Amino acid sequence: MHYIAIGTFSREAMIAKEIVSRRRNYNYPSGFNNVQSYLDVQGGRAIIHFEADTAEAILRYTADWPELTFDIFPVVPSEKAWETYLQSVA
Repeated sequence: MHYIAIGTFSREAMIAKEIVSRRRNYNYPSGFNNVQSYLDVQGGRAIIHFEADTAEAILRYTADWPELTFDIFPVVPSEKAWETYLQSVA
């Protein structure tokens, strides 16, 4: 299943530098595929579009980035998106 993760982190220059450095050589967990990602160093955000086979793969990925706080949303077909969103906030 596909997901969008929004990771937020401190705007401190050293933390941003560390994230950029680790991101270049990061080995993703098995069952986790980074489709596309963006890093906004000035805004303190990372946007990741990924595909994961299991919840364990997502947990292992987020555990590798302790300086980020993640909000993760499932990507669903647009005709079912509203119903899926309502179930997640209920």
